[in-house]
Amino acid sequence: MTDYCGSAWGIWDLHVHTPESLNNHYVGKGDPWEAFLNDIESLPVNIKVLGINDYIFINGYRRVLEEKKKGRLANIELILPVIELRVDKFGGTHNHLSKVNYHIVFSNEIDPDVIQQQFLNALPSKYVLLPEYDYIREQGQWGGLTTQQSLEDLGKLIIQSVPEKERDKFNDPLTEGFNNLCFKLDAIQEVLKSPYFKHKVVTGVGKTEWANIKWNDH
Repeated sequence: MTDYCGSAWGIWDLHVHTPESLNNHYVGKGDPWEAFLNDIESLPVNIKVLGINDYIFINGYRRVLEEKKKGRLANIELILPVIELRVDKFGGTHNHLSKVNYHIVFSNEIDPDVIQQQFLNALPSKYVLLPEYDYIREQGQWGGLTTQQSLEDLGKLIIQSVPEKERDKFNDPLTEGFNNLCFKLDAIQEVLKSPYFKHKVVTGVGKTEWANIKWNDH
């Protein structure tokens, strides 16, 4: 080894949404994936690592890996899968409480199929709905794997549960279903104890909730 450059620094962005995400900025931009790939390839040269975070879905990460194999995203050295879940804990202050968003950053050594099968598919018994709609789950009106179709079905049930004159205040069914879903933190941590994930995950809470916590309240 003849190149002694010392430390090399690179920026990591572990919260990147693809066009597959429920929250993205590529709607109405022609081919959303081409726009997304061009944006990533136009990033400053010191951004080296990305975390693909499409909430509870892994298909966007799969697509990014496929594009990388085809020669796209040559400027990015490492791509990591990230799952973001709303958990049954509150952050913020007494005057402004919000559900905590829990982030799981998986190693790139874990195959997407393993994340789907051993983590995401293990979560259905771990979720609850927000209090005003949890009776839908408790009464057996909704359940199963958290797919886009099942979340859309949940959203329809939620919207149908309110008077018709109030329904225009809601988002589309898929968004409403997703917005009302949360998970038990201790149950998530239990699933992550699987040998499939040992020493291959890092977890953390959302930046906003962390910044708003009143630390002098113990």
